[in-house]
Parts: sequence; structure tokens; C-alpha cells
Amino acid sequence: MTVKILSIGLRGLEGYRVQVEVQEVPGIAAMVIVGLPDASVKEAKERVLASLYAFGCDFFDKRLVVHLSPPERKKHSPMFDLAMAIGILKAMGKLTAPVSPDAAFLGSLSLDGAIQPVDGMLPAILAAKKLGFQKVYLPYDPALPLHHLKDLDCIFVQTLEEAVQYLQGQRVLSLPPAFRTPEIIDSPRKHHRDFQSIIGHHQAKRALEIAAAGGHNVLMVGPPGCGKSLLAETFPTILPSLTHDAQLEVISLYQLAGEKIESGHPPFRHPHHSASSVSLIGGGTHPRVRQF
Repeated sequence: MTVKILSIGLRGLEGYRVQVEVQEVPGIAAMVIVGLPDASVKEAKERVLASLYAFGCDFFDKRLVVHLSPPERKKHSPMFDLAMAIGILKAMGKLTAPVSPDAAFLGSLSLDGAIQPVDGMLPAILAAKKLGFQKVYLPYDPALPLHHLKDLDCIFVQTLEEAVQYLQGQRVLSLPPAFRTPEIIDSPRKHHRDFQSIIGHHQAKRALEIAAAGGHNVLMVGPPGCGKSLLAETFPTILPSLTHDAQLEVISLYQLAGEKIESGHPPFRHPHHSASSVSLIGGGTHPRVRQF
């Protein structure tokens, strides 16, 4: 019998549905992961088997094939660990309760069965909402502004045992207090320099005000020392606060880069004038946000 559990994969900020298929086949005992997994996904077999052993299940005498569909897309991140573990338990008959097709499972497993958050959790949750999922099983992370996702039931599980108990209806988990926060607390802007403190540059300041009001791009050209960097550095002080959707998009981008950001205000990046295009947008197969 083939068991199918759903999760979310990421291509940058774009999320897509990943179907984790698990089946026991005859052959030498092993756990094989197929579907273009990268190194972090291939290593999941050791994490998953160890967490299942800590849970009290020993599958070292079985040959398990785990297929991550769609097979033509490269799979990144250990975010599929929880879905793999649930699929194996379901395939081996250790989990008898049905798993809803509207539920997605996100999170990495430690060797003792604890479920841990990974980079890119927020864009994966937003993708689950867009794809029509009704429930998401995930580890709790206070950095996630999940109170904006009103149409998505986020079920927080700390261990694999908690996830199984919840699926079997044996335990009702309470939401953490931070999840009930009605909205993001808008912290005051922290800028060393303010746009209104700049003396002169009337035409440039007028152009920046129009750009801020209309959401236009600006290209400033001039000799060194004429004030381009100063104007750019103070430009965020006249920008309006980010909308909730824009906040989630900015936080998602920074989470993918492994950085933290205070939500509520447009971020400001200050690369060196000699920075190359590769250093700005990132190099390699999967570009990452650079920290300046």
C-alpha cells in the first residue's frame, strides 16, 4: 500500500505542493529517497529513522521507498522530515487514523523526535494558504507572524509523538499565547538620519517625494560626495509603513536568507559602490540575499 502525505516545497519565495509517497517494497533493508533530493533531504533518512526509533518503532529490517513528487523539481531543505515520518508510520500501520488531504506537514526532525523549524517556514505557510490547505502541522516559532493567516488552521506540535497523538485524537494541543496576538506591534522607526534634516537638494528631494508617493523607482547619478548616498539612506523615513501582505513578503525573503528583520517598515540595504552584480543578487544555482 502506498501512503501519500502532503508538504510544501519552495523555489525561492514560490511554494508548490509536494506529495510524499511511502511504500514498503521487498529487498535489502534500507530507506531510499527519490524525487531529486538535495543533500539535506537525502540525510533525512538518518534523522527520520532515528526519530522513529526514539518514538518506539524500529523499521531497520524494512525496505522503504520515499518518493517526493513532482519528481522533476529539485527538493531543498529538511522541511519534509515530518511528512516522511508520518507517511512511514501510516504505511507500517503504526498510525491508524486517517490523514486529511487538506493538511500539510512542515518541519525538521531531531534524533530524539523533536520537531524543529527551518529557514523558509513563513513562505511555505503562505504557499500552503494559497494552495488551499486547511491545516498545517508545524513547530511553533515566535518569530512567525501567524496571526495574519486567519483562514489557515496552524497546529503546533513539538515532537513526533504529539503529532501522532493529535492525528489519533488522543490529545488537544493549546495554541501558544503569542499566536493570539491580534496584530503586529509597530515599533518606532530607527534611523540615524532623517529626510527632513537634509539642507538643499530641492530638486532631488522633490523627485524622491514623488517617487515615494507613487511607488516609482529612482536612479541617482552624480559625482562622488554630492549627496546621493545620504538621500538614499534617508529615503525610507518618508516611505509609508508596509501593509500586512508586504510585511509577510519582506519577512519571508529575510527568513530565506537566514536573517532577522523588524517588521512594519521598508528595509534599507546599503551595498558598497564597487559591489558586483553577483555580490548583489547572489551567485550559484540558488541565489541568496547578501548581507551588507
